[in-house]
Amino acid sequence: MESIFLFQPVNRFAVAKFDLIISILLVFFIIANFILFEKTKRLLSNSILVIVFAVIPFEFIFLSVFGHELSFIISLVLYILTIVHLIALIITFRFLGSKFVSFSKENGLGYGIIAITIIFIVGSILFFIFEGNSNPGVTVFEDSIWVSLVFITTTGYGDITPITIPGKIVSGVLMISGVSFATFATASLAGSIFVRLRKERISREKKMEEYNKKLVETSEKIKKNWLKLNK
Repeated sequence: MESIFLFQPVNRFAVAKFDLIISILLVFFIIANFILFEKTKRLLSNSILVIVFAVIPFEFIFLSVFGHELSFIISLVLYILTIVHLIALIITFRFLGSKFVSFSKENGLGYGIIAITIIFIVGSILFFIFEGNSNPGVTVFEDSIWVSLVFITTTGYGDITPITIPGKIVSGVLMISGVSFATFATASLAGSIFVRLRKERISREKKMEEYNKKLVETSEKIKKNWLKLNK
């Protein structure tokens, strides 16, 4: 079994190479955080197993050792490890990217990113299931990924179009989700900018009030000292 969803071998190995590059960069990023930040050092120390699964490029290792013609058992093991690898990556990036996580919690953008990512993945899988045997333009899984990307960004490239009713429904959901996420993301970012500007304005006003208060107090002291001297 080469893949649960058919990929062209050259594209599958390209994905594996990309995963290898991400793993190498992640190792350097983890080392830098471990050296520079005490808080990150404690988090990393308590999450060794998660980090191990996050930095191992299973796809690249399996394809390098076994080639593209994988048996059913080896493919099943690879997919299970790949899922664990992706979950570990998400967890690792979550506590390493604490600033972004904090920012996304403030405006809910993180939930929108998670939702649109799930919709994109599920939509790609469903589109391949519904269109793979009927649509001549969908022969491998990356065709479905491409179509989902086109629909969810509402680009409308038009090189591949759905021909089955379920495929059209999936395409419609992807388009509506893409437009909704763009609106939600814009509103979230605009709201965050507004809140930040308001906080800065309040902070400036407080500083000005404190400055005026000190100025008044200083003036009163000078006045009292002047009156004492004139007596």
